[in-house]
Amino acid sequence: MRRASHRRYVQQIAAATLCAAVVVAACTSDGEVPVATVPSTTTEPPQPRVDDSVLRIGALIPGGSPLIADSIRTAFEDAVSEVNDAGGVLGNDVEMLLEDEGASATTSSEATEALIERGADAIVGPGSSNTAIAALDAAVAAGVLMCSATATAISLDEFPDGDLFFRSIATDSLQAVAIALQAENRGADRVVIIHVDDAYGQPYANAVADELAASPSIQVSSVAVPFADDDLQDDLDEIAATRADTGIVLGNGADIARLLQAISDRDDIDFNQVIVNDAARTLANQAVISDLDPQLRSNIVGLAPQIVLPDSAEGDIDSPFASQVTDCVKLIALAAAQGGSDAPETIASQMASVSSGGEECLTFSACIELLDADEQIQIDYDPPARITELDREGDPSRAFFDRFIFLADGSTDNQNRLAVS
Repeated sequence: MRRASHRRYVQQIAAATLCAAVVVAACTSDGEVPVATVPSTTTEPPQPRVDDSVLRIGALIPGGSPLIADSIRTAFEDAVSEVNDAGGVLGNDVEMLLEDEGASATTSSEATEALIERGADAIVGPGSSNTAIAALDAAVAAGVLMCSATATAISLDEFPDGDLFFRSIATDSLQAVAIALQAENRGADRVVIIHVDDAYGQPYANAVADELAASPSIQVSSVAVPFADDDLQDDLDEIAATRADTGIVLGNGADIARLLQAISDRDDIDFNQVIVNDAARTLANQAVISDLDPQLRSNIVGLAPQIVLPDSAEGDIDSPFASQVTDCVKLIALAAAQGGSDAPETIASQMASVSSGGEECLTFSACIELLDADEQIQIDYDPPARITELDREGDPSRAFFDRFIFLADGSTDNQNRLAVS
């Protein structure tokens, strides 16, 4: 896989990732009503899959951004090749299946069903939170495991997935922890959470407020801005009345830009710091950000899941989402090996186990050697990034977040990273 310096990759992906690429989780298109906070499902109870000792892993390749699609495809193929080079799983090579996911719920569901029909036991995907519900409905109904490397939305936390859905990307729930930590670390006394009152913004704001509630010295208020409201003056009056020193602005890219511009135009709102979520750094926001009051812009700090992770002691990094895709593939393969079966329900029962608490191994081949030497051993796959650990719900329990600022031209610059666990 081609490598590049961290700085160069950050420049490459700035225009291709997050909202513009569709694949990054909670982003929604401008004007699009987000997915329901508590998703419903029409699926029947999952049907048992045939255990034939041949593990078949499919991958949904998202549409929208060629850079992201190529990165996910290459990482998937490389990870499966590495597994097979180490002897495969259950005495056989892992079979690799690919389908184009497209960029809609319909195409995502159709691609998922195509992978199921081709015999996939597990699927790396879906790519986007906006298309995830349809794909998950199809997978859960067929009893097939899914592991998403890119879908972060809080709305997926409570999806009735039959314990078959996992994520290797830092979720918005973890990002809420990171946002609260940023406010606390910068000495916030009064915080106002500003968000669009929709199915994306409201649960996100609640999650941040819940995290801040652990610090009794911080006064927290919230201002919910009606969806598609063009007149923000009443909302701005409410924000000003909080006399907050810290503003947390949550939403998709366009909403964040609109709210920041409105705050910039007011003389009676004076934040020491403004914290924004990852969608703020979409390319479409640069013109608005560059036009903000310079003092306000200099006080903005953003937090985004680190989608490119250090891959070696030399500081090289993977392509966007490559580490997360690789983790999905290897966790699936190791779970099948530890469980002794390619049945999805067996793999699912071992996913969290192989990611923590057992005998540490840094590579797939090292983990397989441990399992071959002792059938009773529990392994702990712990690759170089040291964040591959799933909780009981199947989501990462720790993650790194890029901390970024805005430059005068509206572009972003990563300052450092924040570890959350």
